[in-house]
Amino acid sequence: MRASAELDPAQKIRAAWLWGGPRSVICGGAAGHLAGEAYFGEELVRDEVQLWRPTWRRAPPGIVVRKWTATPDHLLWQGMAVTTPARTAIDLARHMASDVRAVAALDSMCRTGGTDPDAIAAAAFAMAGQTGVRRVLGLLPAVDPLAESPKESELRLIMGATDLPVFESQVEVRDESGALVSRLDLGNRRWKVGLQYDGNEHLTRARRDGDSVAMLRLASLGWEVRRVTQGLLHTPRTLTRFVRGAFERQGWGHSV
Repeated sequence: MRASAELDPAQKIRAAWLWGGPRSVICGGAAGHLAGEAYFGEELVRDEVQLWRPTWRRAPPGIVVRKWTATPDHLLWQGMAVTTPARTAIDLARHMASDVRAVAALDSMCRTGGTDPDAIAAAAFAMAGQTGVRRVLGLLPAVDPLAESPKESELRLIMGATDLPVFESQVEVRDESGALVSRLDLGNRRWKVGLQYDGNEHLTRARRDGDSVAMLRLASLGWEVRRVTQGLLHTPRTLTRFVRGAFERQGWGHSV
């Protein structure tokens, strides 16, 4: 490649691995990206590519070297050594400062990165004593592979910290004939309360029109559905009051 060329994520990862040498193992966001993880991998690769190596080596900008004490579990991807999806999930989560972001990364690896909570737990137990692994094990009960985006994960965690009735992820609501009306990001079937996160994909004219029709149909079926924006995620108390009002409209109360 020309020195001035703009590399795509896969090319940046290949270049970093070639610099690291044949004994290096791609890890972190780069490994997540290669595994197909949909959100964190590409975002992290824009800033850096992480490599495990048996020895430390001063890296150029854009590459971060981590020195291993034992060879990490890995597989081959187009001739390059890459940490397994379970190991990748652990490495992503244990190096994230925020527990919310760590759970969201675990959610995403389980949904699109080729692993599951049981595999992550098994890999974590095999890594006992390494930095951050105990924290990952503590976060695993909060993981939900059904979450379709980091913002949905954040919304679920905020709701899980309240005294409100428990929500399920990806709740399908059907009409009397069995036709699908909507799939709610979070829903409580008993009280018929649902939450939908409005991300950028909801801003197109066609999507807005479809959402409006779905909201009317949900209301006709007795559902109270609240649409949640990023701003509400930043004000959890306001969001909780907002959702509590929906449950109260449906007859829920602390005496129930």
